[in-house]
Amino acid sequence: MLPDLTMHFKSTNKLTESICLVHFNKTPGGIEVLLPGIVRAFSERVFNVFVIRPSDGLSVYENINCNVTYGSRINLKAIFKLILFARRNRLSVFHVFNIGPIFLLTLRLAGVRGVVYSIHGTIYWHNWIEKTVLKLIWHLAVDSERHLFTSNSDYSGRVFNEKVYPGIKPILLYNYFDLDRFNHDTLSGRPNNISKIIYAGRLAAGKGLEKWIKTAVEIHRCFPDIGFDIYGSGRLTGPVKQQIEKSGASGYIIIRGHRKDIENAYREADLLLFLSEYESFGNVVVESILCGTPVLVLDIPSMREIFRDFPEFILRTDDSLAEQIRDRLSQIEDLRDLALKARRQFGRRFSMEAHIKTLDEIYRTFDG
Repeated sequence: MLPDLTMHFKSTNKLTESICLVHFNKTPGGIEVLLPGIVRAFSERVFNVFVIRPSDGLSVYENINCNVTYGSRINLKAIFKLILFARRNRLSVFHVFNIGPIFLLTLRLAGVRGVVYSIHGTIYWHNWIEKTVLKLIWHLAVDSERHLFTSNSDYSGRVFNEKVYPGIKPILLYNYFDLDRFNHDTLSGRPNNISKIIYAGRLAAGKGLEKWIKTAVEIHRCFPDIGFDIYGSGRLTGPVKQQIEKSGASGYIIIRGHRKDIENAYREADLLLFLSEYESFGNVVVESILCGTPVLVLDIPSMREIFRDFPEFILRTDDSLAEQIRDRLSQIEDLRDLALKARRQFGRRFSMEAHIKTLDEIYRTFDG
């Protein structure tokens, strides 16, 4: 249930003319993959999009009915372009995703009518200087009478409330998943042996990739028939490749890059090993479970929230990591059965219907 939001926003049956989405990148990622479904679900509304950082590569907006405007790699230019965009669309509802306090302040100064700020992260600064400056900007940027906040997990919402802006209680809005796309192939049984372990996600800092490769090398010594595939791309592609070569693991650890049909990569795998050190949520672990493939993850808050009823998928964060994984691999049939049980629960918790229903109620608080 949503809290009573009518104290600041008049709600009527009249729909706001348009929704403006603002986020950083156009390429597929944890946030970006959600956006085409939102645009399609609200077909009665007009969507205008502002992508802060222009980039090469795939766009999540290909064949999507919306207008896309790009900012700049240079902050001042991006701010200027966002101001122009915001002034043109100031009567629209702005739904923004993890854009940070500077760009949120830009929207406030531009005079936009209302903002839905979706929290998809837990790291806001890296040292005391950044903390001092950014926390001040956050307090200048937030307008409690015109801004609503959502969080993609209880954990990310709690971090924001405790560290960034006390008094803001974000509405829980879990990421949604396409249950038609991410589904278990019941027609093909899996062999008893384990032949493939995968990673899926961005090759970026904080994803535990160095630890993942070291662990894969250790596991391979005990299970030489297992191959390891890495799906994704990012800034650490080069360093990851170098570490694999330096470890002498090029024959069994393969970087596959981005794969459009990642659901088939999950189904082809026996296990998703995900050793990220911090996540506000964790799309790939839910996707894998929905495809019927077990996962093993580190014991971090977001993973405890996702697997609150299935702790068997969680690994202790100590020096026995490889040993723990070897023990779980010896019980792979139990993990597979548990994945199917978790899949049924996840289908309810993380459905698109639940996400869109809550988002529709939020959008409607601004209508009128």
